Amino acid sequence: MALADGVFAIVLTLLVLDLRPPQAVSNRDLARQLQAMVPALTAFLVSFIVVGNFWFGHQMESHWIRRSDRVHVWITLLLLLTICFIPFSAALIGRNPRLPLATTIYGLNLGAAGLARWLHWSYATSGGRLVDHDIDPRLVRYVRKVFLAVVGLYVLAVAVGWFSTTVALGAFAVIPVAYMISARQSRHLTSLPRTA
Repeated sequence: MALADGVFAIVLTLLVLDLRPPQAVSNRDLARQLQAMVPALTAFLVSFIVVGNFWFGHQMESHWIRRSDRVHVWITLLLLLTICFIPFSAALIGRNPRLPLATTIYGLNLGAAGLARWLHWSYATSGGRLVDHDIDPRLVRYVRKVFLAVVGLYVLAVAVGWFSTTVALGAFAVIPVAYMISARQSRHLTSLPRTA
């Protein structure tokens, strides 16, 4: 858990490193350079929302997952690998906002992270492997469906990106927000007893 938190914190920090303040000779020059940074700033904000959502989801899953094993650790590392790649794909789309290939790489990165997240939850909950056996099976199925739907939405946004990169980037920002609103596994967690 601490390793995952550390990786998420590092990735969130790395996202901003692609944003370098411009050096200008006049107010007009500074305004022009700041305007040129809008795509990179947009990619940063969208990616911060996305990575923040993955971190939020990981925190919520940790409430339900009580144990771990070797396979679970490897799946967690796979998830973190996909998360660690986001600063690169975010910088790529920030520097090439009108190129569908950049949008595709970014979207596939997010889709791969979503798939790893689905695998993480599915492995842990399958047959009560790493969770309490009294976990509501409806919750388990619902979360699996939502995680797969998120992957599907990212793939759909990739396809849209070949027609409008702007709409695709907007979709990348909205998908995690929509997930967080409907996240059943995170509701009322503070009122649930946590066993040691």
